[in-house]
Amino acid sequence: SRISNTTKTLCFLGFLNVFPEPSEAADIIISGGHIFTADENYSSAEAVAVQGNSIVFVGSEKQAMALRKPETQIIDAQGKMVLPGFHDAHIHPILGGRSLLGCDLSIAPDLQALTLILRSCVASSNNTWIVAEGLNLGFFPPSGPTLPWLDQISDTKPLLVRASDGHAISVNSIGLALAKIDKDTIDPPAGLIERDYSGNPSGTLRESAIELLETKLPKTNGNQRITLLLAAIKEINSFGITSIFDAWVGSKDIAAYRTVEANGQLSLRVRAALAYGYGDLFVKDSTDTYESLLADRVKLKSERFNLAAVKLFIDGVLEGETAALLSPYLHKKGYRGEITYDQSQLNKIVANLINSDLQVYTHAIGDGGVRAILDAVENAQSISGGKDLRHHVSHLQLIHPDDYERFRELGIVANFQALWALPDEWIINLNLPVVGIDRVNRMYPIGSIVRSGGTIVGGSDWNVSSLNPLDAIEVALLRQDWKANDKLDKDSLSQLDVLNHKERVNLETMLRAYTINAAWSMHQEKLTGSLTPGKRADIIVLSDDLFEIPPQHISQVVVERTMIDGIQVYRHE
Repeated sequence: SRISNTTKTLCFLGFLNVFPEPSEAADIIISGGHIFTADENYSSAEAVAVQGNSIVFVGSEKQAMALRKPETQIIDAQGKMVLPGFHDAHIHPILGGRSLLGCDLSIAPDLQALTLILRSCVASSNNTWIVAEGLNLGFFPPSGPTLPWLDQISDTKPLLVRASDGHAISVNSIGLALAKIDKDTIDPPAGLIERDYSGNPSGTLRESAIELLETKLPKTNGNQRITLLLAAIKEINSFGITSIFDAWVGSKDIAAYRTVEANGQLSLRVRAALAYGYGDLFVKDSTDTYESLLADRVKLKSERFNLAAVKLFIDGVLEGETAALLSPYLHKKGYRGEITYDQSQLNKIVANLINSDLQVYTHAIGDGGVRAILDAVENAQSISGGKDLRHHVSHLQLIHPDDYERFRELGIVANFQALWALPDEWIINLNLPVVGIDRVNRMYPIGSIVRSGGTIVGGSDWNVSSLNPLDAIEVALLRQDWKANDKLDKDSLSQLDVLNHKERVNLETMLRAYTINAAWSMHQEKLTGSLTPGKRADIIVLSDDLFEIPPQHISQVVVERTMIDGIQVYRHE
């Protein structure tokens, strides 16, 4: 998806009519690169000028240099790409910090490497519990790691390994014994203990059963949480991200954000979704705390932090066979997965949230879960009218084609994790056996939502998967397995080299998904999302012009500079 030279020339000739004349001196002028503005006119420019925390001019280099004063900082982009800061519309920063500072298995390319990393973590840890993050369940089909493997990793200390999807953990025999989980332990509501043929726990626990073990771990205190958040912020900025939607916060997370902001260390704009009915993954909030946080959300709002949404889990995940489907799972007659709320209950919850002017932010994987939340929003809008709240539905692994246009009709944001839209071991080893090839071919219908007029945004779901927006953008353009060795065969779907090429989108679509679309979805499009005079100077510089390189090389591009409010918060060395 390249911009032709003719198109670039027209954009260049047109910016004199698009951008206003400069009128004041600049503190910073960036020029000499391809400036992708992401504005409503699809304009390109030669230069951006910044004064204080705001953009004051976008246009020709000659006009920008007229704003130069002796102390103006001139940044030569050297033919590289300049664009608005990325917006990650679905992320878990504190959990990401936990991965950064803990035992991170997500970097393992295969089972052998994962085993070596985990053994190293066990050998070097002095903690009572050995805890690891980011296990790829695709290496352990169909039911996750089992006790023989877990016990040979550690047979002297309790070991808990969190799956990268956030919906399962695996625990060795010592850990299960400490938690008093055995053959007689009953599966909790909306939870599953994987078992062997004799009914004994086999090592993996899913969904609400996770709590049976997580409650046995040492609690994360306030100072530790701040340390995790600071590590995450640094990492987030390094990938050019200047605004985020934190998809799951509780009272202790909010306290960490407020402390970090008060100390001048919050180099992000944060919109946050409060976990419905209970708090974050470390400590549950009481109902009173939950209600008081919502009541105080206006007082909690600041320059960089805004609690303005509520997070609902509609269903689970396909690999655990807990995602809600419209048609049954294969080999499980009549079983359509688990839905968190019945429709009447969900309708009531959503209507109450919308009546309170709260943005509804949801997890929905299966087409049954997606339809349930669409129906609930439609019901609420029929009661209270079409408020401009810009609700999100995240993940969207399966959407029934009849529901594609409903995103546009209902004004609901389609929040995709595009990095997942490739035929990797998750889809081949875990999803394909339980839903079949026809539904696999409908997964992550990004192109269909775009063609139907819906608004898409990009989110990483970090620490579930890579934080880098460029990784996700590359996948959205190719939908091609990492192991395909640059092979791009549009007819290879039957071999699962490419996951439905008809759902590919172009580069400009994905850049807008991570800039102006995401800013709009966060209700801050007047502040960020495009390089426009009057908006905040949240600007990044990439090492290469994305429009001038093959799409399979996009993930190799690095962020060279990140600025927020005109202040550099990251520089690649």
